[in-house]
Amino acid sequence: MSARGAAARSVAVVGSVNLDVVVTADRRAGAGETVAGRDLAEVVGGKGANQALAAAREVDTALVASLGTDAAGGAARADLSRAGVDVQAVSPSSKPTGRAFITLTPDGENSIVVVPLANADLTGDRVFAALESLRPTVVLCQLEVPLDAVYRAAEWCASRDARFLLNPSPMIVFDPHVLSSADPLIVNRHEAELLSGLRGAGVTDLARHLSLVSRSVVVTDGPRGAVVALDDTVELVPAPVVMAVDTTGAGDAFAGVLAGRLALGDSLHHATARAVDVASRIVQLARSER
Repeated sequence: MSARGAAARSVAVVGSVNLDVVVTADRRAGAGETVAGRDLAEVVGGKGANQALAAAREVDTALVASLGTDAAGGAARADLSRAGVDVQAVSPSSKPTGRAFITLTPDGENSIVVVPLANADLTGDRVFAALESLRPTVVLCQLEVPLDAVYRAAEWCASRDARFLLNPSPMIVFDPHVLSSADPLIVNRHEAELLSGLRGAGVTDLARHLSLVSRSVVVTDGPRGAVVALDDTVELVPAPVVMAVDTTGAGDAFAGVLAGRLALGDSLHHATARAVDVASRIVQLARSER
């Protein structure tokens, strides 16, 4: 166990692992249009892997995932392990490793298409058994894996008094009852609008509304920072002014750092402030520089 945290202070990320195929282009293509790309890179990604890598820089972190036995899966497993992520609960799948196809434009924004593949083999029973073995104090989930895996992670947290963090991205239809377990629910402004039904509302109102259905809420708002809602209190955590180069993975880094700092005992406000600072630094760097 590293000096970053004792065994009783650890994170498990339940999520996806992908090979990210990143194309840099001057602009994103419209419907039926072809545009020329300027650069191509292949890197390990997936919301689960990204969040685990970020959390592992703060505290001991394990990843619960399903990964292909192909070359991409072997490379991903090795990269995660070298970065300090515990991969003992990453199970093999006969399907190819998941893929994400990312178009990155000069303004730092991106569009992404994700193909689950091996990620679809992560079952709820496998997740529950892995968490029972790992015994983390904080569990972080997203929605790039089967929903039953997320529900069983929430169930395990409730049965073991562990903290359940939910980042419902990509936004798909899921059982809203799982929101009541989230502490915090981590969403961006767009996701908060979809969950609350409050189109065009201010980020503070979105956070306050969602705090009625979750134990706590963090709404990220891009370059403006984040808003934290907890116990009838809503606070802004501002972000520094930076020049964005690539926003890919910034939200995942935010969630992973937040989970890590909460596992170390930070308050939600201070954990969010740390996560905002890290995400702000990341967007200033190209993927190859991170």
